[in-house]
Amino acid sequence: MSVANIEPLDTLVHNIRQKRGEDVSLSDVVRLAEISTETFQAFFQAMNSAVLREMREIADYITAMRSEIGRLQAHDIRTARIPAAGRELDAVVKATEAATNCIMSCAEAVMAAEATDAAAYKTAVDEKMLVIFEACSFQDITGQRVAKVVETLEHIEARVSAFAAAVRTQDIAGALTDEEQQRAERKLRLLLHGPQLEGVGIAQPEVDSLLSSDKSNGNNSQSDIDALFA
Repeated sequence: MSVANIEPLDTLVHNIRQKRGEDVSLSDVVRLAEISTETFQAFFQAMNSAVLREMREIADYITAMRSEIGRLQAHDIRTARIPAAGRELDAVVKATEAATNCIMSCAEAVMAAEATDAAAYKTAVDEKMLVIFEACSFQDITGQRVAKVVETLEHIEARVSAFAAAVRTQDIAGALTDEEQQRAERKLRLLLHGPQLEGVGIAQPEVDSLLSSDKSNGNNSQSDIDALFA
């Protein structure tokens, strides 16, 4: 079997090395060049296929991400839904304020009314009670407005959750800077927690019990108060 018929490159190179001191035939050199060319050609073809496959996957991912960004409807959320929700909340605040002022004004008028004339007093009270009942109807409208805001929040939550799932993203720890983290922790420490939901937070009887117990002896320490609000 001649050296030129041996296919593996390493075998051919080994045989040529064995001929040190001898003349290497032109056919051996040509065959070595042919095998080297074929080897590198196969290598680059495989590399090109791998690169092409990776580029195709990247292109598909970018296309899918663009589609998900479109489904997110960021423009609609920014220009329509969030401003509309803000207007609804402003209307809720104004309606609540107007109703509160009306109810308080009627209550003050009833308290200030003269009760010497029972018939006139009853007429005045009935009139103010009717106004109070009308003012209390604001809660129906504000309930509808709040429902619209909740719907907007649910829409945003659904879109963002779908986008996060599509791009396979996860929360990154330490996303806040040190200054932002310190500011958030300070706000949390100073937070009074505001109005709590039913069954959450401190019950009024607990506060009453703490404030009424052992008043004369002053046995309520700061630690007891801190434990109650912790």
